[in-house]
Amino acid sequence: MMTTAMNKELKSVLDGIPSGMCIYRVDQGRLYPLYHNPAFFKVLGLSNRHAQVMEQVDFIGVHEDDRAALQLNLAGLLGGGESLRHTCRLFHDELGEYRWICIEGSRRVHHDGTELLYAVYSDVTEQRRMEQYFQNTLKNLPGGVVVVRYEKDGSIVPEYISEGLAVTTGMTLKDTWELYQEDALTGVHPDDLEGVRRQLDAYLVSGKNHWEIEYRLLKGNGEYVWVKNTLSLIEHEGGERKIYSTFNDMTKEREERARVRQQYDDLLLRHHQRSDPNVLVTGHCNITQDRIIQMSDQTGAGLLEAFGAVREDFFIGLSTLVEDEEERQSFRNTYLRAPALAAFERGETKRTQDVFVKLPNEETGRYVRVEMNLVSTPDSGDVTGILTVLDITEQTISNRISCQLSVTGYDFVADVDLRRDTYKIISLDEKACCVPPHQGVHSFRVDRLLQSGVVPRDREQFRDGLNPGRMLERLKHGQTYTFSYSMDDNGDIRTKNITVAPIDLRLGRVCLSRTDITDSIREQQRLLRVIAYTCELAGFIDAASGSFIMYTRQMILENLPPHTTQNYNEVLDNLAGCYGTAVSHEEVKHMFCLETLLHRLAEKPEGYDFVLPYQVTDSLRYKQVNVLWGDQNHKTVCLVRSDVTDMLAAERAAKTELERALKLSREASLAKSDFLSAMSHDIRTPMNAIMGMTTLAKANSGDPVRVLDCLQKISAASGHLLNLINDVLDMNKIERAQITLNREKIYLPDLIEQIGEIIAPQAEQAGLCCEILPGGIRNPCFYGDTLRISQILINILGNAVKFTPRGGSVRFLAEEIPGAAGSGQACYRFTVRDTGIGMAKETLDHLFEPFVRSRAVSRVEGTGLGLSIVKGLVDLMGGSVSVRSEPEKGTTFFVELKGEVVESGEWRPLREPQLPETAGKGLFTGRRILIAEDNEINAEIICEILRMCGIITEVESNGALAVEAFFSAAPGTYDAILMDIQMPEMDGYEAARIIRADGRTDAKVIPIIAMTANAFEQDVKTAMEAGMDAHIAKPIDVNILYETLTQVMGREA
Repeated sequence: MMTTAMNKELKSVLDGIPSGMCIYRVDQGRLYPLYHNPAFFKVLGLSNRHAQVMEQVDFIGVHEDDRAALQLNLAGLLGGGESLRHTCRLFHDELGEYRWICIEGSRRVHHDGTELLYAVYSDVTEQRRMEQYFQNTLKNLPGGVVVVRYEKDGSIVPEYISEGLAVTTGMTLKDTWELYQEDALTGVHPDDLEGVRRQLDAYLVSGKNHWEIEYRLLKGNGEYVWVKNTLSLIEHEGGERKIYSTFNDMTKEREERARVRQQYDDLLLRHHQRSDPNVLVTGHCNITQDRIIQMSDQTGAGLLEAFGAVREDFFIGLSTLVEDEEERQSFRNTYLRAPALAAFERGETKRTQDVFVKLPNEETGRYVRVEMNLVSTPDSGDVTGILTVLDITEQTISNRISCQLSVTGYDFVADVDLRRDTYKIISLDEKACCVPPHQGVHSFRVDRLLQSGVVPRDREQFRDGLNPGRMLERLKHGQTYTFSYSMDDNGDIRTKNITVAPIDLRLGRVCLSRTDITDSIREQQRLLRVIAYTCELAGFIDAASGSFIMYTRQMILENLPPHTTQNYNEVLDNLAGCYGTAVSHEEVKHMFCLETLLHRLAEKPEGYDFVLPYQVTDSLRYKQVNVLWGDQNHKTVCLVRSDVTDMLAAERAAKTELERALKLSREASLAKSDFLSAMSHDIRTPMNAIMGMTTLAKANSGDPVRVLDCLQKISAASGHLLNLINDVLDMNKIERAQITLNREKIYLPDLIEQIGEIIAPQAEQAGLCCEILPGGIRNPCFYGDTLRISQILINILGNAVKFTPRGGSVRFLAEEIPGAAGSGQACYRFTVRDTGIGMAKETLDHLFEPFVRSRAVSRVEGTGLGLSIVKGLVDLMGGSVSVRSEPEKGTTFFVELKGEVVESGEWRPLREPQLPETAGKGLFTGRRILIAEDNEINAEIICEILRMCGIITEVESNGALAVEAFFSAAPGTYDAILMDIQMPEMDGYEAARIIRADGRTDAKVIPIIAMTANAFEQDVKTAMEAGMDAHIAKPIDVNILYETLTQVMGREA
């Protein structure tokens, strides 16, 4: 039933709508009906009693398979959506069956929070059935395959017949061959034979790849079966032509075609028998052939006689009746032949458009709905368009008024006919003040309010806002506008807001809605006072009219009137006047321009801000302007300005510091990651040599010469490995992302020999022939970095071994070449040539980039960093590296390095480390050393090394026991202390501090040497600060140990 907010006029309009119409009140996710028009009960087959107790969330009568989808869509609408369109099955009580119902709904939220849902129900059952009829696809049944030879004399002789054709024709394969062996057309029905021959001849000259022919074939029982023969022509050398035929039984398909034809005829019959008082034109056309088949014109305008029987001409003529140019073009783009056929190809079988037309025999126009269903014509496959044109003028006006029916919170809603100077109240709040009568003369009502009601200061604005001429002028672009005024309600000044919205200006129809905004205006004044304490100024722009109101802090606090203007863009020069310096005046104006503000808010509805320099008398300040919507309907734009000079200064300082810290952190992190990744590859090579030589030494334990050779090679590889590990642990190098080259004497033959001792076992294990060839070297000794050169060459040689298949060879040549600039310089070339898999050009182009590897070597382990390390080290040494390679032909690397020559009197070949001459006597003989070491194996190794020099050792397992042993012995008992750092109970640093702090005479002078696996510079520094005399890194190097003991014990002596 209708609420008091609905009057009789509105009810009469809604009652005339042919579709079911409902208005629901939304309360806590449930729907309560307020109004149902008569068509509602007819469409849904409901009784009035059902409607009174029905809540939509109960889903009375909804098919159980459709209920979940309806619940989901309805929840989406009630959860914040604006519209709903859903089709489901509802049980029709009168018909006793389920009917397909299309539900279209629109949710409106009013100012007081009340929500209404407007829903339209339409029965689309027949439409769904028709769509289903014409969506059926015809499927071919399995058939047979035949290969025939097309002779020059025109005869067709079969070469192959499949079992499938025999099954299709109800014969055995033997009988089929007997029937067709002389002529492949023997079994064709006599009535079809001539047509089949014509189709075959047409196919042979058409040049097409495929061809289809339908005809009848003889069955074993004497009857005939309809088949579709799909032909493919193959021409062989010498001009021989063969046709490959695929047969499909078409009996059921032809029966289906007959059924579809009957449905098609029934569809057209129902269409032309449609009885609807709003139908203007019905008919159907063959769009493919551009021909009108039948057309019924109920307009009385003689459309068929005026526009002709050619379909394209007829629809072009119809388009001239469309008043709006854009609608006219859209009509043509929808219903003319080419776009209609294109739509059918895309599967768009229903074309609907609502347009405003003016018929030749009418003074005023009307709204019509043009519906065209596209179907495929049985047999021919032509596209048929079934046309219906409906008059929807009253429905359109009713719908547009319904869109304004968010009536809760409005004093009234009125439909104004400017041409007749009349109005009708659609809805009103009877409790509101000064509401007009239900209908009357528009201009009379305006004059009466101007004389008594509207306060004097607002009368001119009220008159201008409701003047018919001004209304049409302001609404001509289709935009709503709003104005406010104050009126006297028995001594209480109330503020009203009138919204003027176009319904259809071609018919002179507009909608007026008035709301009371007194409370919101008063609340706005309170909010402005709050804003005044946090911001400098606030401005409000009416997005529709462009009017502008601006409040400054002084205006609000001193209750001064705000600055107002009817055109915001006209004050842009004044608004942008003091902004500038780095920003031009025109740029500032563009930032404040209303079009710019609206465009940015469309991109960021939540609002945005920008900061501009602001020049005052003696300084430059920075102002932040926040731009945001002032209401939920996006009708008002708010500008709020604050001074952010001090805040920006603090933020910039903090940001600068954070960016600097972040940059340093990233650089350190990248350096660590790159360096550690590179080392991962290089550490494995000497480890392989160590493990391999250890295995060989065990296997040849009875051969002292072989064991000694293995131990020498293990020593060389372990030395190289130790150097690599020391570099990994050099944290200062990693953090600075720098590698410092050492300057040391290098004896090239020894270096080549050491590299060979590392690579040769790998090559042997891989089944490769490895050649190490020193070339002509005039200057065998030069200054350079042994570790880095070894790293370069081992990396390249390691790759050669990895990427060369078993049975191949790796050749390493070291030679001195001309080209060194200046005296005292030598240039060396190192050539590594393999017979491996080689590389493609695209791989060579990026070979020295990090992580680059050929796709062909995914089976080979590696990080892809090796050659990037090689390139970096070579560049650091001022040398060059190049490569030549072809797939499956091997690869050759050339490394050229320069070095300062060591004079012949300053160098000697490297030899194995030997014990000092004083070992076993002299300086070390009889000396006693206290060792603090918690690891038994490490302690055993150190004791054995020292015993070889004649040193007596005592071992304690932690720092506390070592301190106790030192002070328990008489002064001078121990000649030195070897102190491990990381030990239980007490570490080496603490033990050294305790000893040094004691007053005993030898506690201050006894040599204390730190032993630790930590190679950081900070660890060395900490050891020195704890009172130690020297630092030895683990694993212990024998020569370094003897040299260190000689230094500290010699100094003591």
